[in-house]
Amino acid sequence: MLLSYDLALDPDPPQTGRPCLLRLTVRAAAPAFCRKITLSLPTGTGAAHFTNAPAAITPRPVQGGEDADQGGGWRLTRADAADAVTFTALPTRPRGWLLGVTPLTLELAGVTANTTPGTATLRIEEETSSDGLTWQTQTMELPLPKFPDGFFFGDLRPELLMVPNGGHAELTWRGSPAVYTLTWAGEHGGSGGQADVSDVTTWLSPPLHDTTAFRLAARLPGSTAERVLTTLVTVALPHLRTHDLTATGKVRLIGAGHSIEIGRERPHTFQSDTDGLLIGRVQAVAGATPAQMEVTALADGGGQEYRAVFTSDNADPSKIPAETPFDVPVRRGTAITITCRYTRPPDGPEPIEPFFSLLWLPYGSTNRIM
Repeated sequence: MLLSYDLALDPDPPQTGRPCLLRLTVRAAAPAFCRKITLSLPTGTGAAHFTNAPAAITPRPVQGGEDADQGGGWRLTRADAADAVTFTALPTRPRGWLLGVTPLTLELAGVTANTTPGTATLRIEEETSSDGLTWQTQTMELPLPKFPDGFFFGDLRPELLMVPNGGHAELTWRGSPAVYTLTWAGEHGGSGGQADVSDVTTWLSPPLHDTTAFRLAARLPGSTAERVLTTLVTVALPHLRTHDLTATGKVRLIGAGHSIEIGRERPHTFQSDTDGLLIGRVQAVAGATPAQMEVTALADGGGQEYRAVFTSDNADPSKIPAETPFDVPVRRGTAITITCRYTRPPDGPEPIEPFFSLLWLPYGSTNRIM
């Protein structure tokens, strides 16, 4: 179907022996051409029929589609058969053009439900095209429940629209006696379940770890009539479940960084348990010999991935001392060896030592090093 159909009923749900209004809002997610839309209501006295008084149905003027490119105005025509009454929406021009912001609203007033509770079906047929050249006819069906006169069910709502990860949703509703079944499922594949809530009007969910949709269905025993209400509870900082993840920009999750103590003239080795970034700085003393930091990375299998020597040379005392910064990407399981070198003067007072700094920034929540 190129078009979407949103059905509203007044009252909702329809009650046997009483008239109701059917309002159908028609939209297109992507631009679509339409030549006609047909609505068929089953007529008769059974549970699967909706009305046994089709003559009382009054089609209201179509709302929307007035512009020339939208059809130049639409109208509803009527056709009666032995087991159905059909209303067809037609544009004044040969075709109309629909989009989400240019919907059509089709209304049928005075539709009196027959006296047999159950669920009938509204059959919808559309003749549409995505390019205005190739046309197709497609059909769909929407349920039309009928409940006994005086039945009510509504006002499903959560106490809070958002709960913390691991928190509970408290739901309340109002309704006449019936069989009430509540089902729920996480938006991204999180855990769900089902519960019979026929004897309560307040319910507390299990701990939620993902934004969760709730569906509450009311059903009459011995009848096919069913009325469904839904609501959604958002979970702050939910668990993430995914099979494929596509990033359209830069995505990083960086854990808490911390400094690594490194000795002079002796190797310091650690192994990363996650991907991360090693950030270092070397600054030699002004007028002294150069200082170096050598970084060697060995892969989990033992092969050398990376080796570099970063040097700071501030031998010229007339210049402002400069440092040499660097960063090295590190993969999970990599063994890193750091060695700091500089030449001490052979004699004289205790010299000022060069500056060596090393910071480990893990990707993810872990920051353990060994």
